Amino acid sequence: MGNHWFVYKKHKPKGPYTWEQLWREAQAGKISPNDLVWNKSMKDWIKAAQVPGLISNHRKRNYLSIAVVASAAFFFVLSGTAFYYLFFYTGAQLAAIDEQDESELIEEASPNDELEEPGSDNQFAFNNSDQSNENQNENTTSVSDPNDGDQIETDPPASAEETIAFQGGTYTGPLKDGQPHGYGTWVHPDGRQYEGDFENGSIDGYGSMTFPSGERYTGYFADGKAHGEGTMVHPDGRRVSGTWVEGIFQGEQHEDSEEDPENVDDEADDNED
Repeated sequence: MGNHWFVYKKHKPKGPYTWEQLWREAQAGKISPNDLVWNKSMKDWIKAAQVPGLISNHRKRNYLSIAVVASAAFFFVLSGTAFYYLFFYTGAQLAAIDEQDESELIEEASPNDELEEPGSDNQFAFNNSDQSNENQNENTTSVSDPNDGDQIETDPPASAEETIAFQGGTYTGPLKDGQPHGYGTWVHPDGRQYEGDFENGSIDGYGSMTFPSGERYTGYFADGKAHGEGTMVHPDGRRVSGTWVEGIFQGEQHEDSEEDPENVDDEADDNED
C-alpha cells in the first residue's frame, strides 16, 4: 500500500498519514468503519472497513472479549442453579419426607370419601366456566368499531434527514429504501458539489452542480448528467444557456456578462469619430 493516506471526515480531507499513523488512529477509535480513506494507488475513496487490517483486528478483539464475558456469565448462572437445586430444593424435600409420620403415608382412604368421576358435576362446572370464557372472548372480538368505516388512510411519514456514503462522496438528505430520494446535497472529495433533487438513488430532477474547475451548471439532470434546459456559468462570468442531452450541449446560446453602460456609450462615440 502507498505510504501517504488521507481521511475524509466532516466534508474535509485530512492527512497525509503513514500506514502506521493511520492504523493507530483507527485502533484509537478516531477513524470509524464508515469514514472514507484514499491513497495514490487507489482509483477512488473507499470505506475504512474495506481496507484489510485497518478495522478488522480491533473488531476481533471486541468479539473475543464479548465471548469471554458471555461464557463467564453463563457459567456463573449454571453454577448458581445447580447449587440451589442440590442444597436447598433437594435437601428441603428429603427433610420433609423424613419428618412425615409413617402412619400418614400408609393411611387408607375413608370408605365415606367419594372420588370424583371424570363426568362429575364439579368438572362439568369447570368446563362450563371455560366455555363461557371462550364465548365471552368471541363476543368481545366480534364487536366491531362503528368508526372503522370513517378511517382515512394516510401515507407513511417521510424518512428523517440522514447522511450516508454515496458514489464516492457524502449524501445528506431524505432516504427511500435506503437510497437518496428527495431534496438533498452531495459532496465529493474531488471538489464536486450538488444540491437539488434525487430520485431512487440517482441525481435526477432540478438542481445545481459545481465542478472543481469552477464551472456551475443549474438546470435539469438525468442519471447524474445535465439533461434538459440549463445554464452553465464559467469562472470568467460567461453564461451559456440552452438544451443539454446526457451531458452534451446542443447548440450554443451565449449570455455574456453585463457590461457597464457608460463604457458602451464611450465606445460608440469613438466609433463615430
